[in-house]
Amino acid sequence: MIFGPHKCGRHGRKADKGFTLVELLVVMSIISLVLFVLLPSLRKSRQQAQAVVCMNNIKQLSLAFILYGEDYNGYAMPATASSGIYWWGRKLTTGIDHKQGFVWPYLKSDLAADSVYECPAQPYGSYQLQGKPPGKPDEPKWITSTYGYNGYYLCPPQSGWYNLPGCWQKIAGINMPTQVLAFADTLIDYDLTGKKPILKNNFSLDPPYIYKSGRWGKNVSPTTCFRHSERTNAVFVDGHSEPMTTKGAAYTSPQAKIGSVGTGNAPYYVPDYLQWQEKR
Repeated sequence: MIFGPHKCGRHGRKADKGFTLVELLVVMSIISLVLFVLLPSLRKSRQQAQAVVCMNNIKQLSLAFILYGEDYNGYAMPATASSGIYWWGRKLTTGIDHKQGFVWPYLKSDLAADSVYECPAQPYGSYQLQGKPPGKPDEPKWITSTYGYNGYYLCPPQSGWYNLPGCWQKIAGINMPTQVLAFADTLIDYDLTGKKPILKNNFSLDPPYIYKSGRWGKNVSPTTCFRHSERTNAVFVDGHSEPMTTKGAAYTSPQAKIGSVGTGNAPYYVPDYLQWQEKR
């Protein structure tokens, strides 16, 4: 028996049918629900990855700090010096020359977005540039660092603050080196009204109390930033690092998570602050 060509009609194979509108909406709803469930986990994983990179950065700064001391008779490196030189580089009219910074011989890393000087949780563009002269446009050439150095205690004469009676520290002679901060995440908020943060990066890890006119007074703008799930990544004089909380201290800038580790200067910032008054 010879069959002719098969004709698809009423009794033939039905044509493939696509999604109906209802089915499409159901699929989209399921995808949205899955994303809604997964997004917090993905966001948390991203934050954890940023914290790990940040901690690695700050460990490298610690190594530079220690190597500087070995090369300069045991003294802690300056936070700043004359002619616009800072620990991260030198401010010029054409931009930041990182090769003139105190850590450069030991890191040889460019000052740039995503560099060892920049915390990935505080990217370029999320703050005003401390190194940029007034009136200049924001450009990567003005990037400095989103980490701060505890020059207030480690090198008072070259800390960026003036007329401090503290002594320039030799690293080996520091009491409780496992508790004294060397570097940590920093940021400063210039808005004191609490309405809208005016954020700028800051080279200095400023303590909760500052010394002025022979006495200690509350610092309204400390610079420790707790941007990693309300923790700051910190490295200590002995070289070990760990994330730190405020230890119960209130934020001075709650929106930007800026404050201090603890409510006083000791032991983390200026452990011998009570003796400073006796030196005047």
